[in-house]
Amino acid sequence: MKVLHACSELYPLLKTGGLADVMGALPFAQKEIGIDARIVLPAYPAIIAGIPDTVVVSEFDNFAGHIVLRYGEYKGVGST
Repeated sequence: MKVLHACSELYPLLKTGGLADVMGALPFAQKEIGIDARIVLPAYPAIIAGIPDTVVVSEFDNFAGHIVLRYGEYKGVGST
């Protein structure tokens, strides 16, 4: 099974409420039982600081302005 989580925060990179706690644990627990879980996050400065090795995948302009899509991997707390 493949699962894509879309959220606005991820503990410990950015936390404003309980969603960050869930997203900081659920996808990693899913991976432990064999689910291909991924997370899509906005590139807020706190997120970029916690995932420094990102690669630009695409850039385009739309009604919201110039959009830059980046890809990076976050392995979780205490990983390298």
